[in-house]
This record gives sequence, C-alpha cells and structure tokens, in this order.
Amino acid sequence: MKAIILAGGAGTRLRPLTEKMPKPLIPVAGRPCIDFVVKSLVASDFREIVITTGYMSGYLMKKMGNGLKYDASILYSFEETPAGTAGAVKIVEDFIDDTFVVASGDVLADVDMADLYDYHRRTGSVATMALTEVENPEGFGIVELDDRNRITRFKEKPKANEVFSNLINAGIYILEPEVLDFIPRDEMFDFSKNVFPALLKEEMVICGRKLEGLWMDIGKPDDLMKASMEVIMRQGEEFSTEGIESDSRCIISDSANLETGVRLVGPCFIGDDALVGRDSVIENSCVYENVLVERDSVIKNSIVLEKSKIGLQSEILDSILSANCAVEEDVRIMRSIIGDDMTIKTHSRLENANVSPPADEES
Repeated sequence: MKAIILAGGAGTRLRPLTEKMPKPLIPVAGRPCIDFVVKSLVASDFREIVITTGYMSGYLMKKMGNGLKYDASILYSFEETPAGTAGAVKIVEDFIDDTFVVASGDVLADVDMADLYDYHRRTGSVATMALTEVENPEGFGIVELDDRNRITRFKEKPKANEVFSNLINAGIYILEPEVLDFIPRDEMFDFSKNVFPALLKEEMVICGRKLEGLWMDIGKPDDLMKASMEVIMRQGEEFSTEGIESDSRCIISDSANLETGVRLVGPCFIGDDALVGRDSVIENSCVYENVLVERDSVIKNSIVLEKSKIGLQSEILDSILSANCAVEEDVRIMRSIIGDDMTIKTHSRLENANVSPPADEES
C-alpha cells in the first residue's frame, strides 16, 4: 500500500532551531519526528512511500535514505514553490493507483494507521480524516461529526467564540484516488481549506476517526518539550545505577557517561557519548549525543542538542540549545532558544532570548 508524507514546511515557529534543520528532522526523545510517522506506516503495511520536500530537502533525503532501513521504499518529490498540502499530493498523482494515506511528517504520530485504513474501507467513504482531542483547539482545524461519524463542518484555526468542537484534524487522511480530481494542477491548494469543503459541497462522504496511539503537535518549543517527555514516559525505563539518583523513567544510551552524584529528576533522555559531570542535575530534559555537561550544572525542562557544551555551574532552564553551542562557566539561560554554533560567554544571563547567527553567517 502507498503513502505520501508531507514534509516541505519550514517550521518558522521553531526558529532558530530550524535554521539548519528541517522540521521533520527535529528530534523527539532521540528520534527524528518523521521517523515516528514512517514506522507507523510501515507497521501497518504502507511500504511504498513518497516524501514531499521543499525546505532543506537535501538534509531530509540524506537522513531518511531510500527506505531500506525501514523495510520500505522511499521516493522524494521536490517542490520548488510551496504547493499546499493538497497541491503537493497532486504533483505525485501518477504514483497513486488505489486507496492511499496522506500524513504529516512534522507532527509526532506514533499511531495505528491500519485501524484508520480498515475503518475507511468499512464505511465506503471517499475520505477519512484522523481526529484527536485537544484542550485548546484554537490553533488547529476543528470538525463536527454527525451520529454516523460523518464530517459535517470544518473551521480552520477558530477564534475562541467560534469553537464548536475540541476534535481537531490530525493531518492524516485515508483517501480514494478520485479525490485527486478536486485538486487543480500548479496551484496552491489545501485539503482542509479547499478539498474537503469541495467534497462536502458535492455531498461526498467524509468520515472522521479518532486516532489510536500517540499524536502530538511539535510546532512550538513548549509542544516539542511535552512531546519529548511523553515519549520518554511511554518508552523509557526505570534507571538505577550506583552513585546516580533517579526517580522516573529515562532513556539513557549505553555509551553515555554519568558521573557520581548526578541526579535525574522526572523523564530524561541522555544520548550517545554524552557526559554529565558530577553533582549535576538533569530534570525533565533531553541531552543529546556528544553533549558535555560540566559538574554542578542544572538542565531543567530543556533540550540540549548534539555536540553542545554546558560549562561549570551553569543553568539551562525552560530552554532549547541547538547543535554545537558553547555555554561557558556560570551562565544562566531561561526561557530561551539558542541557534546552532553560538557561544554564550562566562557569567551571562539570558532570559526570553532568541539567539541566532546574523543572516550573512548562516549556511
């Protein structure tokens, strides 16, 4: 069976984290976001996959490869200009010959695609939309269902007084090939804004189905943190070793080095060859491969990406550090995002900062 993964977005709300990394490759508890989607598809026997790309496509193609490591076949479609969610699918129309799935590569989706597909086949609908419930649906597309789980109404990113449902569009669709007839060529076109309203106007059946599994948006830094902690709680294990204090589930690489006196509080991820110095505290955080955390430092509610260095007695609180950052001694960073390759000098204090290289230094 065939699947299309939409992975062309720039991830502007996560900048500067996405200045040198496409959003689908943003790591969630040690795995690229898109990896969860691909593995969910393959587990449900969707093994012929096209990934639509745009922003930083070379990075994505190099990381994901041809699909052999997933026991699947992965091809790529490059958009020179953004085509919209539906327009991107129209470009690869010749790939589609039967019922197919469309999924977003930049949301965390560790879900049962087979359940969604089977439900679609049972209902005989032209389209089935995966749904999930959220507490605050204002930033999403919401839907209304009738008593047969047929979608009767959409609203994209409603204002507070426009909310009529907390069921949101999860960006995963099972579609029949005839849906492609509603998508024009060479035009920006979107499923929720254009295609589904057109199908309803023609009185075609669109069903909704609540997802089975884990679905989380990672569009904002807080979302990325929540998703990482949720994955660790689901997939991690209790960690116990002499000289290390730990009180929750963790994902700790066998090659990580935690010195005596380190405290792990809440869910924690420690990547390959990371070194956490003695008497440091890692709390509700992800410390990626080859990160050096010098002694007596605190990393709390934060993400530190690969090859970064945290200096002696420094604190990283509610923040994200991109790759190859150098945080010197006695630095305090709060509620900030630091771009790749940045150096934060000794005794610095940063709060609510967004730090990235000048435009002429970007690669």
